[in-house]
Amino acid sequence: MVFSTSITVRFADCDPVGFVYYPRVLHYCHVCMEEFFAERCGITYQRLLDDERIGFATVKIEAEYFVPLLYGDTVEVDLEVTDLGRSSARFNYSIKRANDSVLCAHSSQIQVAMDIDKRKAIPLPEKYRVAFSS
Repeated sequence: MVFSTSITVRFADCDPVGFVYYPRVLHYCHVCMEEFFAERCGITYQRLLDDERIGFATVKIEAEYFVPLLYGDTVEVDLEVTDLGRSSARFNYSIKRANDSVLCAHSSQIQVAMDIDKRKAIPLPEKYRVAFSS
């Protein structure tokens, strides 16, 4: 199931040419992931980190950019979680301009569940495995 969130492009997100600076698009993906945890997993990402001491570290990332985003655009970021492994999941993002649904970028990121204190991978907790696959 696809999760979606909207983000407004801010002035500080843009490079001198006026396009959204490419790492900011990856930031939008992370914002979407945080919103996903709050809405679909029942816990804010901050509480996940602070209370459960679990994080999802990015171990592989691919991004492709098609159309520039501009200051003032509203961006729709869609997230679909696939390829659940023992400790990992693939987070696939589609980044579209909201006013015309043009696909501007796509990113695929492999996230690994980790114990923050031990800094080691852990099996995906069952409650998140269920949330990721529903």
